[in-house]
Amino acid sequence: MIVSIVGAECTGKTSLCNALAQHYRGDWLPEYAREYFVVHAQKRQNYTLQDLSSIATTQLRREQQFLADRSSLRILDTDAVVIYVWWLDKFGQPATWLEEHLRAIKNRYYLLTTPDLPWEEDDLRESQHDRERLHTLYVRTLDEFGSPYTEIDGLGSARLNRAIKVVDTLT
Repeated sequence: MIVSIVGAECTGKTSLCNALAQHYRGDWLPEYAREYFVVHAQKRQNYTLQDLSSIATTQLRREQQFLADRSSLRILDTDAVVIYVWWLDKFGQPATWLEEHLRAIKNRYYLLTTPDLPWEEDDLRESQHDRERLHTLYVRTLDEFGSPYTEIDGLGSARLNRAIKVVDTLT
């Protein structure tokens, strides 16, 4: 089973991945964009389409390696859906290869985190007042590609418990 956690900024994706991995005693794959911007700090506020393309190809390559082990639940902190929405929002129509990748994804379930958590400042975040609009883009993208998903809302343990209930129904 592959579960991908997607959603707007500051909606608890990484925390949820970590908590689910602990609950199921499994592994999760972190989002590569954070690592990229630690190394390329000068680009945090002025990244280009080339930067996003580089982030996308590395994220997808790492994802492929991570998913090669299918012996247990695999949890992804973002995937091509996040890259697609980011690309669409910042640069317009995403590359054909990214759309083709999304159409080819099979046997994956999405947990879409809702923007109901309080905003927390972070040097890498840029959409504090835009999370509802971006959430709508995520819903539209998941629907467009026929990706099965459940919205995950709530605070604290309620959010985690909702996610666990969904994952339990999938296994």
